[in-house]
Amino acid sequence: MKPEPAPAEPGRLRTGLGRAALALSALSAVALVAAAALVLLPPPSYDVWQLALLVLEFALVPAGVALAGTALAVLALRWTTWRRTSTVVAGLNAVALVAALVPPVALWNTARHHDVSLSLPDYVAGLAVDTDRAPETVRYATVDGEDLMLDVWRPGKPGTGEPLPVVINVHGGAEDYPQSMFPRWDTWLADQGYVVFDIDYRFFPHGDWQAAPGDVKCAVSWVRRHAKDYGADPDRIALMGQSAGGLLTLLASYSTDEQIPSSCPEHRESTDVQAAIAWYTATDATEAAVLPWRLRHSAEIGPDLEQQQERMTGAVAGTEQARRLNRALSPITYVDAQAPPTLLIQAGHDVFVSPEDIRAFADRLERAGVTHRVLSLPWTEHMFDLNWGGFASQITREVLARFLAERL
Repeated sequence: MKPEPAPAEPGRLRTGLGRAALALSALSAVALVAAAALVLLPPPSYDVWQLALLVLEFALVPAGVALAGTALAVLALRWTTWRRTSTVVAGLNAVALVAALVPPVALWNTARHHDVSLSLPDYVAGLAVDTDRAPETVRYATVDGEDLMLDVWRPGKPGTGEPLPVVINVHGGAEDYPQSMFPRWDTWLADQGYVVFDIDYRFFPHGDWQAAPGDVKCAVSWVRRHAKDYGADPDRIALMGQSAGGLLTLLASYSTDEQIPSSCPEHRESTDVQAAIAWYTATDATEAAVLPWRLRHSAEIGPDLEQQQERMTGAVAGTEQARRLNRALSPITYVDAQAPPTLLIQAGHDVFVSPEDIRAFADRLERAGVTHRVLSLPWTEHMFDLNWGGFASQITREVLARFLAERL
């Protein structure tokens, strides 16, 4: 009969665990440094930018990793003889912990400033791409042989029978993105007591930049004509959009029909709206615009956006024709005292839109006497509303609800 092996010596076992803890802590430090680089440096591609968006929106996750990495390094400091290495690794994790807490703490302070209560359980409520019901999809126009569609989202519970105010949402993204890109926002707005029309449009056909805002105006007139069919009030309409949709929102709501005509002039209903909401959108397409430095130094995104702008206008960058058309494509060109009350939602760490752009636009609104409000969300990235439960989305929902209640 073989004798049983002797138990491992406590010292050797502890040393082994200490080395394992140090290895895990080092891996944590490397991963956190990489995450910080994603957030702080110019993204070389759209895919890398999307990773940076997720890192920022779920910053409490790397904060938890950094806390665990720090604790493991402290154990390694006590249980191994590699004290210098353990100290360095512990320091890296501790610095990463502080850095990872900067975005949520900044947003917590923003929430306090706007008297908004944040929910930690809601932080893990998932993304905004799914919802619990389906919309009614309707064709609102056919332009140049292309059917333009919209989704109608109504409250989940029966109302009082009184006509409800309207929110027309204009999605961002690109030409292959359909309406109702983030349907969870649509259903939330509907359940707040609004009839929501989430519209599609022609995404800037080559050389015809007026097509897209013209489609938005067409949708506004269609909604005004058919509002009563959906239990909605045609005299209480807010136009809202994200990114490119925000640009179109401002162009459509600030310009006259002579400046930018509707795509369906046969509709006689007014294209005026009672409020405009633009999320993380550029307002100045001219050479005077200040571009974020991360955009200027991105190998893929910067050149791609330049090509998109040339496609919109059909003019070669740098020519007098391009300068003239870029002015016409800039919402800041159309600011006057007749503009509707406006809410600007600014992502503070936006790779596409600089804070200076929004500040200059807000200053122009102030000088023109336009009622407006700016919601600035520090350390948030373009398309932050993808994260339904994120602190930035929680703040935005409350501020947006107040603005709509005041204006409609």
